[in-house]
Amino acid sequence: MLLIRGGIIVTMDADRHIYRNGSILVEGDRILEIGPAEQITAPPNAEVIEAGGMIVLPGFVSTHNHLYSAVVRSLPYAGYDNIDFSFISWMERFWFALLEDRVTQEQIYAGTLANCVDQIKRGITTTSDTVEGSYALPGALFAADRACMESGIRAVLAFETTGRISDENAILGLQENIEFFEMAQKRNGRVTGRFGVHTTFTCSTELIQRVAEEARNRGAGLQMHCCDDRWHSFDTTRRFGKRAVKYLEDIGFLGPDVLLAHCSYIDHLQDPPIFKKYDVKVSHNAESNAIFGFWPNMIPLLKEDVTVGLGVDGMTHSMFEIMRTAQMIHRIRYENLEILPDEQVLAMATIEGAKCLQMEDEIGSLEVGKKADILILKNQSTVPLFERNVVTHIVSSSDRADVDTVIVDGQVVLRHGKMQTVDEEAVLALCRAEAIKLWEANGWPIP
Repeated sequence: MLLIRGGIIVTMDADRHIYRNGSILVEGDRILEIGPAEQITAPPNAEVIEAGGMIVLPGFVSTHNHLYSAVVRSLPYAGYDNIDFSFISWMERFWFALLEDRVTQEQIYAGTLANCVDQIKRGITTTSDTVEGSYALPGALFAADRACMESGIRAVLAFETTGRISDENAILGLQENIEFFEMAQKRNGRVTGRFGVHTTFTCSTELIQRVAEEARNRGAGLQMHCCDDRWHSFDTTRRFGKRAVKYLEDIGFLGPDVLLAHCSYIDHLQDPPIFKKYDVKVSHNAESNAIFGFWPNMIPLLKEDVTVGLGVDGMTHSMFEIMRTAQMIHRIRYENLEILPDEQVLAMATIEGAKCLQMEDEIGSLEVGKKADILILKNQSTVPLFERNVVTHIVSSSDRADVDTVIVDGQVVLRHGKMQTVDEEAVLALCRAEAIKLWEANGWPIP
């Protein structure tokens, strides 16, 4: 057993209980008791984590990632030098050709492991990954799985099935999702599967429908990029006379099992009611979108009571930064300082993220019977923290340097800022070596 004793516990349960001096008793991978510290005692054989004065909250949930991307971070060549730059042209002539189509299984493993470590050290306990690398098939998902298993993170993995290369390659991607999902389902562990689809503009209607059918026949969720760029809707309007979301509705793709990433350029008048009708979930990748010059607007979706979580998308792995970015870009857009209050943003990083993955009964809040995925933060506040201001402190002032201890599935994977599952230096060395191999393959400068 494990007892976390004496912390300021922010549960994020339905009633938003906060215990100023609380404790959590963990048995195996589940929370056995939670409440005021004086009401919970540790059995004689329990490990005790003294959290007096520290902040205890659910681990963050990142709803969209490309974890292998650690090997393509801070590239020595960015692909922006062509004067005809647009996001879609950059994707086609740079990202697809020089990165996604050249990544190997070894690079997927090394990059995923490095980014899992990054995410754990920043308080993310659950990550949903869309694995890329059509020429790394078959086996790409299994390489990512190996890294996630070794790191100790909870993960939901899918391969982004795409039709942009060939019909044969599309089937390889679909088969990868099928084989991995079935394997993970039998294993019944903390790394599970979904089915991935790339985009509306890289997949035929028949391919999108087939992926959805195969997923639903197995009870698997679906995840897909949607309208991160305007091109998605330009393309479907040109081909089918309707925007991307309406197209997805009409072909029978939408449902409560669908998680759409980005949604930066949806139709804000017509699409939110469609999402609500089908209980579609949305991953808001605020920082990634802003870096690419996009200005996503989640307010119409939130007003329609659509479930919106937060995602990393392979960029900055600090959920603290992502929460603040999400909050700031909307407050600037609407010139409204009360929009996206702190509690709502923290919910998007925790329980709403869990809902996006249809895992809210297991993770996303600290409650009896749920998985013990727990984040403990140092209290470096300049003012006293209590029920009225601790959530504001988490969202507005906390940082990745405050992450002290991370527990996933009842296991301590980070203790006092140090990884317990892998050798961090060895992980970094491996990732750097694999990054250089990719750079060499593209003829880019190397150290």
